[in-house]
Amino acid sequence: MDATTCLDSEYANRNPSRAVPFLQPDPAPITVGAEVSVMILYADPVIAAGLAAVLRRSGGFQIVPTPEPGEVVCGPLAVDVVLADYETAMRLAQSAPHWAKKLVVFTNCDSEARVCRALESGVSGYLMYGVGLPELCEGIRSVRDGGVALSPLAAARITNRFQGETLTPREKAVLEQLMLGLRDKVIARKLNLGVGTVKSHVKAILGKLEAHSRTAAVIAAQRRGLLP
Repeated sequence: MDATTCLDSEYANRNPSRAVPFLQPDPAPITVGAEVSVMILYADPVIAAGLAAVLRRSGGFQIVPTPEPGEVVCGPLAVDVVLADYETAMRLAQSAPHWAKKLVVFTNCDSEARVCRALESGVSGYLMYGVGLPELCEGIRSVRDGGVALSPLAAARITNRFQGETLTPREKAVLEQLMLGLRDKVIARKLNLGVGTVKSHVKAILGKLEAHSRTAAVIAAQRRGLLP
């Protein structure tokens, strides 16, 4: 998934018949630990309804009614966990920071930039579409208990951020020109650099992004959210 896809709404061009294949309940209810109160704040009503249904079916979860349209939701939160789409979670984390530790993002976007931004905002969970019902329930309970819940892919994105070397501002500028398919001479002229300097930056970019070509570097950078 590239950065452009991630920046679009998570529900654009959604096919309702394929929207919630991951919400099929397991044959037997899962009942582990005390009951957890969950508020589902999801812009897509189909996914919201599916999440509510499978959590009720699983047992051990109380679905708290969502606020009425226009109702202010920035005050004290008498609920254990808030399960939300990415955009909603980010708005809540910014407008009501005391909510953040109760937030679990449930999304289809695996952009490294988005995962890191969510966690830096204080969000406690980042779960991806396709997660199994037991993992979803376990993640919600973990956040209720003060822990963190990350899908394997989200955890991998965090690992990429901390293990990978950071691009310098100049390398990012060169990378943006590579995205446009420009040659070294053109990049040098646009950025007022020597051609040899541009080649050195390109070599550094390929190494830091573990890419074997300029095209691969652009794709890797888009996946990590390093390009607009």
